[in-house]
Amino acid sequence: MKRRLLSVLLAAVMACSMPVVAFADEEEKDFKDETLVVGVWGGTIEEVLRESVVDPMEEEYGCNIELVLGGTSERKAKMYAEVDNPSMDVLFLNIYESKQAIDDGVAQEVDTSLSNFDSLYDFAQTGGYGMSIMGLGICYNNELVTEPITSWKDLWREDLKGKVSLTTFPSFEDDAFVDITAQAWDLDLETQEEEVFDKIAELGPFPLFFTDLDELFLEMKQGTVKAAVMFNSYSNDYIEQGFPVEFVYPSDPGSVLAKDTIVISKNTAHEALAKEFVNRCLSVETQTAYAENIYFSPCNKEVVVDDEIAEKLVYGDEVDKLVTLDWDYILTRESDWTDMYNKIIEGN
Repeated sequence: MKRRLLSVLLAAVMACSMPVVAFADEEEKDFKDETLVVGVWGGTIEEVLRESVVDPMEEEYGCNIELVLGGTSERKAKMYAEVDNPSMDVLFLNIYESKQAIDDGVAQEVDTSLSNFDSLYDFAQTGGYGMSIMGLGICYNNELVTEPITSWKDLWREDLKGKVSLTTFPSFEDDAFVDITAQAWDLDLETQEEEVFDKIAELGPFPLFFTDLDELFLEMKQGTVKAAVMFNSYSNDYIEQGFPVEFVYPSDPGSVLAKDTIVISKNTAHEALAKEFVNRCLSVETQTAYAENIYFSPCNKEVVVDDEIAEKLVYGDEVDKLVTLDWDYILTRESDWTDMYNKIIEGN
């Protein structure tokens, strides 16, 4: 009788304790009717993000995830202006904007307890959560440019005079190209800034300062532009579409590391949901979708893709060959560089 009573009591205790544990887990991820606002780029990035993260989370949790599309300069400015009451909870920024936002106290430090965090490359664990990486190199029309481009210095060849396109300034591409030009031509960026900009100006007259990739690649197809400073992922996307272009990771000194990074606003009202969203973005599944659909190289070391996809990515041992620039210094000079760029280069 005592044994039976003990069993009944034990069963009752277990029955009472189990719902408490289940409720705690359920409460931890009870995001029903919460709205998370995410600032991100549009186009194919938006499409893959919706399919891989947004739609599954909305279905699973009953939450709402609103994507605010645009460029990083717009959302970065809003993040700073709205630091006390942010309208965006999660923001996708570039490699230096994210670090600066954390240093300035408008974005949170990374949370190392996220389940996918330890799977990231070391460089993707600092200055925000690394979402994807790209290599900045040269894309060129391989039907009109008969001598292959292999080095950054090749952009100054006579057959490319007046046929090289850059982006509007400031941008990651142009900031990086200023530094790369200095390294390629053995110029001291701190003491010979004007010489560096004069060297870039030698590439002119410039047929296009682009912001729209469709416009750029149409001009490249027509031959108005023969070469452009470009990311590997964007180039491979247009190669896949049948454009007569080729991408190269140039030497002297090498292709530049670019990292798209996620940060969480310092004073978000939806921190738990924001972290769940970020963790989903860092997963093998999402990072694989980025790699296979838009050729954005993974920051998650556990991603495995087939050889055909791998050829279009910065992948495996190739990651270590990318050149990392001193973005802390570059940011201190960006305002002055903008003035010099407008005067010396865009005025050419």
